[in-house]
Amino acid sequence: MSAEIAPFLSVVIPAYNEENNLRETVALLSARLARTVPTFELLVVDDGSADRTASIAEELAAADPRVRVFHHPHNLGIGAGFLTGVRSARGEWFLLIPADLALEPEELSKYFEASATADVVVGLRSDRSDYTPFRRLVSWANVRLIRLLFGMRERQFQYISLYRTRVLKEMTIEFTGSAFFLAEILIKARRSGCRLTEVSIRYVPRRAGRATGARAPLIARTVRDMFVFWRRGVRSESPSPRQI
Repeated sequence: MSAEIAPFLSVVIPAYNEENNLRETVALLSARLARTVPTFELLVVDDGSADRTASIAEELAAADPRVRVFHHPHNLGIGAGFLTGVRSARGEWFLLIPADLALEPEELSKYFEASATADVVVGLRSDRSDYTPFRRLVSWANVRLIRLLFGMRERQFQYISLYRTRVLKEMTIEFTGSAFFLAEILIKARRSGCRLTEVSIRYVPRRAGRATGARAPLIARTVRDMFVFWRRGVRSESPSPRQI
């Protein structure tokens, strides 16, 4: 890939202690994307890992010029990794893929087929068979709250989506300290007039390591951020005293 020619797709891979997943994920994505899109780059964000994630990422970048690596000094979370990817992305389209992959690589073509008439393609995860009953309840409540508070029609807000990169670069993404930032992007995209469409994607459970998305502090921050954003919108839509 020539340095002067922007790739078609930028994929950010936030990785925190993913030494058992990263190498295979990069290999699978590279093989599939080479058959799916004209050109691509993989942006691996080592999020302050304490294992061999950082060194593995550097090895992958040394072996393939399509792989670029960024290091956070300490663990900042997936939202910060997303922002690092957005700032560094050179592609027309942008995709976040977890280091544990979370989808069948063959499913990626569905996103690009749907992108012909969209600015954001929202992935619908096929199942939650690996969720605990508590995590299923949290997911159910999250979706319904977002639809109720913000008038969104989408059926999921926290899975893998494909974005036109310019939409993200022109947007101020604020709530990266919680899982709400993915919903925030979709809400702001719709409000700005972007075209959103949905595709059903076959989910693949994590192969190794442990997911951390259902921790109580993160859930609490997500709910807090959701209501902070909602209250700000309510205030902005309320009439001033002079208008009453």
